[in-house]
Amino acid sequence: MQPIFHGSFVIERRYPVPPDRVFAAWTDPALKARWFDGPPGWQLHHRELDAREGGIEILHGRFTGAKEMETRFTARFHHIVPAARLVYIYDMHLDGAHHSASLASVEFLPDGAGTLQRFHEQVAFLDGTTADRGVPSREHGTAAHLDQLAKLFL
Repeated sequence: MQPIFHGSFVIERRYPVPPDRVFAAWTDPALKARWFDGPPGWQLHHRELDAREGGIEILHGRFTGAKEMETRFTARFHHIVPAARLVYIYDMHLDGAHHSASLASVEFLPDGAGTLQRFHEQVAFLDGTTADRGVPSREHGTAAHLDQLAKLFL
């Protein structure tokens, strides 16, 4: 059995639109599909989003080419305050193995005419991935998603 390694990170982004629009980008299936996706070389197999307390989100796909790997993100929403915050837990599976379990919170704070979004994740790596290796990778991937989110508001 592999040891569990823990880590956490916070990413803040400012968007030039009000909190309700940023919140909608997280909870509307069509909007979320425009920014929450795999990187180049990743193919979508299944997407699902039911953004309500107790609802789930799934993003399942596969890397093709030289780095063949199946990925599965499965989340459950635990706390939702419209236009203010989301709290969810999620599991990441890589090639069917349980890679990590995370608690994530997203706050949408008024910031002048725009929004300050604060994303905080606490992660437990279950497959032997060390925090010093896993946290920077997870933070980088999350930041890339949030960069894609910003493009919705240009």
